[in-house]
Amino acid sequence: MQPATNQNISLSEWTRRISEEEMPVFAHTATSIASASSGDETSIASLSHLILRDSTMTARILRLANSAVYNPGNRRINTISRAIVLLGFNVVRSMALSIAILDPLLKGIQHEHALKEMARSFHAAVQARNIAFQRKSNDPEAVFVAALLSRLGNMAFWCFPYGFAKKLDAAYLEWEQPAKAEDAVLGFSLKQLTMSLNNEWKLSTLLAEYFKGLNKDDAVMKDLDYANNLIMAVEQGWGGINTRDCIQKIADHIEFTFDETNTLVEECAHEAARTAAEFGAEAVSQLIPLPKLDDASELVFEAENEPQARHTLQMEILRELTTMLHEKADLNAILGTIIEGIYRALGMERTVLAFISPKDSMLMAKYTLGDAEERLKQCFCFSTTEKNIFAALMRSNSAFWLNDKTRGAMNPLITDSVKTCLNTLEFFCIPITVNGQGRGLIYADCKRSGRPLSADEFQTFTTFGEYASIAFDLMTSNTGK
Repeated sequence: MQPATNQNISLSEWTRRISEEEMPVFAHTATSIASASSGDETSIASLSHLILRDSTMTARILRLANSAVYNPGNRRINTISRAIVLLGFNVVRSMALSIAILDPLLKGIQHEHALKEMARSFHAAVQARNIAFQRKSNDPEAVFVAALLSRLGNMAFWCFPYGFAKKLDAAYLEWEQPAKAEDAVLGFSLKQLTMSLNNEWKLSTLLAEYFKGLNKDDAVMKDLDYANNLIMAVEQGWGGINTRDCIQKIADHIEFTFDETNTLVEECAHEAARTAAEFGAEAVSQLIPLPKLDDASELVFEAENEPQARHTLQMEILRELTTMLHEKADLNAILGTIIEGIYRALGMERTVLAFISPKDSMLMAKYTLGDAEERLKQCFCFSTTEKNIFAALMRSNSAFWLNDKTRGAMNPLITDSVKTCLNTLEFFCIPITVNGQGRGLIYADCKRSGRPLSADEFQTFTTFGEYASIAFDLMTSNTGK
């Protein structure tokens, strides 16, 4: 990728265009709301007046004020002044600023990335506010606003890309670091655009301090840092190693146990989705990664989410496999049924069937099902002659469940390449053997949701895996190989 050319729009010009041509009303409204300060009755009257000038904003804030998210006690609030008194000045101000930001951006959406960036912003804002609240911060709402605005440049760019969208999309595939891709295409990073817009509109002094990076050890800066790191990690799966590390840092920060913090951030993810929906951004709420599978999940059929339905499906597929073996069905059909059975009947989110290449002894994925299956198929490639967990499991010829109890002994074998590819702390694995020799393996996990696996599931997984070895043994005995 070549450096940015003189034909590119400068950062200052981009800021001017967004401020004056794309979002002029927002720029004025947001600046006025952000500058409103709490402290006395005059401030309350000033904020009320700013909100009441916009009938749509007034209606939206009253709706939010009476929602379960902001008003779990269900105290009826009919006026903006009453909302400020009951919910707090800073809460209502952050509502107003959020609406002022979202509305013009939602109207200007030209790319799916814009919705994704809004989802990240909402998720980070709710997580950051809750982190600040748990450590008894004086102003969690300021943290909420700063986190919400921390991707403002990203949102603005994808709403108003001025013809650079395709170029930046292509650059993201070429550059490992997003900021370098942005600088190569635009001549500046989207973080710099965020800083420029924040300064132009005087929205958040806290965000300005955060971007300067001078007080990284400050508790408020950590609130923002940990929230932003977490929301990016969970996009790779709630059960991922990076997610666990982020949760542990938050736990240390707020002085909670890991389990308490894990519950807290999972609840916050659901709260973030509800909050986005309450703000009128339903499409945004659906893009926030949730730790539990919902009814609309694409990973398993709705009926299969029910334990009894899954158990019935397991029995049906196992009976079908028995019939296929008896009828000496095609080996590929049998293996396909096994992988589908693990994926659907056990509700796994990623399933891999891998075989050892006779040429170079590499264990390589042949079939994958589930999340990011093409990426998984490309990266699931491990040497069976070098030191790693899969080489060890191939030699053991027995089913294995990586979990909290077994991880300690296996840690030295979980190499960087394994971590990078799988990014999970729990999985099932079973070698496929032919006449007692390892030929391949079956792997399965629930990385996206982080759903804990169970002993019953491991037993059923093992049964499915054993059918694969039986099928190979039958094939070799029939062919005489």
